[in-house]
Amino acid sequence: MTRQMQALRNAGVQIPDLPDKLFFAIREVSELCDIEPHVLRYWETEFHHIKPVKKSGNRRFYRQRDIYSILQIKHLLYDLNFTIKGAKKRLQQGDIDQLVEQNSSQDTLRKIRQELDSIYRLLDS
Repeated sequence: MTRQMQALRNAGVQIPDLPDKLFFAIREVSELCDIEPHVLRYWETEFHHIKPVKKSGNRRFYRQRDIYSILQIKHLLYDLNFTIKGAKKRLQQGDIDQLVEQNSSQDTLRKIRQELDSIYRLLDS
């Protein structure tokens, strides 16, 4: 299991079972990642982490590492509500391990605040 894949799993990202092959067509990646092909083509222009091999007729073929990058970008944009600019910046600064740590810290702080609010209400009454 790659480090990137483990970090995605730790973040709670659903990782699809990838067939044992080197290259995937854009339609396959679209179905595996649940992202429309036009979105994948757009993300290629915005994120340098996605580098499909282009063959004859300008057909795109993605590697497994491209799929993991796509899942990471999808997590940033859809789950963590980053903008494209923010996701680019985050990907340049570090990998998803830091995001998982930051996200769990935010959850911990949120729970502490809820506890303190309930204690305050108890003391107030």
